[in-house]
Amino acid sequence: MTERATNDAQEVLRRLIAAAGLPPPVSVRPVDDGGNGLDNRLTTAELADGRLVVLRQSRMASGSPRRRIEFLRANGITTPQQHASDDEGAALWEYIPGRTLAEAVAAGTADATVWRRTGAALAEVHSVRFPRSLEGAIETDSLPLRAVDPVERLHEGLATSGAWVEQHRPHLRAALGQVSRFITDRANEIRAERPSVLHGDINLLNIIVTDDSAQLIDWDFPRVGQPLAELSALDEHAYLHGLDGLPSAFFEGYGQPVPGDLLLAYRIVGCLGWLASDDWTEWDADSGLPDAARSRLNRWHQRLLDWCDRIPDLMTALR
Repeated sequence: MTERATNDAQEVLRRLIAAAGLPPPVSVRPVDDGGNGLDNRLTTAELADGRLVVLRQSRMASGSPRRRIEFLRANGITTPQQHASDDEGAALWEYIPGRTLAEAVAAGTADATVWRRTGAALAEVHSVRFPRSLEGAIETDSLPLRAVDPVERLHEGLATSGAWVEQHRPHLRAALGQVSRFITDRANEIRAERPSVLHGDINLLNIIVTDDSAQLIDWDFPRVGQPLAELSALDEHAYLHGLDGLPSAFFEGYGQPVPGDLLLAYRIVGCLGWLASDDWTEWDADSGLPDAARSRLNRWHQRLLDWCDRIPDLMTALR
């Protein structure tokens, strides 16, 4: 963080601390997240009463997230406490001690208990259900939902990926056809799933684990949608961090049946959709992206490519 950005963060921090009626800070420290943060600047502060708080300044979001967080917590979803926020994408949160699940995986300390707690934490989010087919973002001041056919959404995802497959992975043409036929064959089961609240940015960097808990953080993009879509995204992120996918202990903690073949179909659609997206060219062109983040994204990109090359072999699970 530049000196100007640091000074700006300290000014915002003091303003939000005062707005929350909290004691003044006795120390302030910008967070060096090793290049993991793509969307937020983080600053921690110790208050005069010994409490720790963290200032998150979003590079993307605007508007105060206060009402959104109130909605989530009113529906029994555990989020960090938000002390104050403004309309410029800055929010002051309680500090959640611990390490990210990504760090625990890298250190080899993410055992079965950690994964069961993670599964239970996501199950709490997905327990807030909505009528079938409704989807939409949970905005800062509204909940605009619309009817979306999840089967059509999956087919559209495959179709959108078609041009990328033709250009970069033409040997996957037949596999895409197989996935499409599987989705059609299982349409009734896919449509039967009730939408729920989703975290919206689920990954191992947004899960804090301690000796006795697992908690989801960074609630910038919650939405209503299909739980299988979010589970497949987390399964993919577990793979990106060096695992085969989500371990069985996660599903034990999740506590609800998750059809493995449907999860795989969502994962294939999601993987190809991400590879076909503009994210990678935009990140390549972002001169402000930290070197550590760029290196991590390059590793992820290669692992996604390696995984999609295995899709024809994985198709045996969809027959």
